[in-house]
Amino acid sequence: MKVISCVGAKGGTGKSSISLLTAWEFAKSHKSKVALLDADVQGTSFSAKTMNPEIPFDVFSVGNKTQLWEKGKQLSEGGYQYLIIDGNPRSIHEDPDLIKMIAKLSDLTLIVSRPSPRDLKAQLKYVEMVKAETNGEVRILWNFFQKNTGAHKDGIPEGEKLLNLKSLQTQIGLRIVYQDIGYSESYIGSLGNKEATTEIRALGNEIKRLIDGKK
Repeated sequence: MKVISCVGAKGGTGKSSISLLTAWEFAKSHKSKVALLDADVQGTSFSAKTMNPEIPFDVFSVGNKTQLWEKGKQLSEGGYQYLIIDGNPRSIHEDPDLIKMIAKLSDLTLIVSRPSPRDLKAQLKYVEMVKAETNGEVRILWNFFQKNTGAHKDGIPEGEKLLNLKSLQTQIGLRIVYQDIGYSESYIGSLGNKEATTEIRALGNEIKRLIDGKK
């Protein structure tokens, strides 16, 4: 079982949305058996399954490192191919052991961030903690990205330098459709937005290449 975590110290960067979009992509496009662990106290990912029981992947809520470890072990033994972990930004202050456990389990850690100085500075301590604990890959995933905005373009090299991390080639744009999906809790490909569908498909393919060692 390959483990991908969507984490970061800053709230509101879209970690839960990215977790759900990634789980959908692996379940639908890659025809994989997928589970999502919601470690965020807001419970966004867990509530998605409640709103749409037909979601083609399983979602479980975990509250601490012991629950995370036990559920992860159970899922691995259950034949799941991919595990997506939706992290909790508050854990850097409230439960740093949870951050460490997520990092240890992850084949790929995605630091989900907006390309803004405030968001990036908030990630420093979190990223250092992840780097110290993981044996997997760590990348920045830029969310709410506006490709025609100079500040966002400049934010990528500045963010990579500040966090000493590489970015994923795929950036997730600032699109209304990503907000709309929260109302339907459905696959992005079913909403008729070709640009968003292409974006998420590229994200899934890039993640798969990284965790398969094809950089």
